[in-house]
Amino acid sequence: MKEKQSFNFLIGLLIGALVSLIIWYWQKSTRAEDGAFVLLDRLKAAEDRARQLGNQLGRQTAVSVPPLLPDNLQDVKGIGPVFADRLQAAGIATFADLAQLSPARLGEILNIHPHRAQIILAELH
Repeated sequence: MKEKQSFNFLIGLLIGALVSLIIWYWQKSTRAEDGAFVLLDRLKAAEDRARQLGNQLGRQTAVSVPPLLPDNLQDVKGIGPVFADRLQAAGIATFADLAQLSPARLGEILNIHPHRAQIILAELH
């Protein structure tokens, strides 16, 4: 009878250990899932915030860049309608663009002597 009691005790102990192991594993797995859900929620919130900031940045950039209007290059002494057309064809549309040219480059664009181009550039200043 004592042997049967000790056998029953060992079986009960084994069943209790298995039940404890199953409960521990179940709690561990549900805690990990809860943590994963929290991380997914935080990731979604961060993505939404990034999208919102990107939209704000796009709107601000589009509004804050004013278009450059071309200057009337004929206001410079020595530049008439023909020279103004040649300059615009070369991509020179403002006084600042014209001021950055060297006399040699301006002479090439207008097909004039560099000395004359230097006189035209001197009229800018």
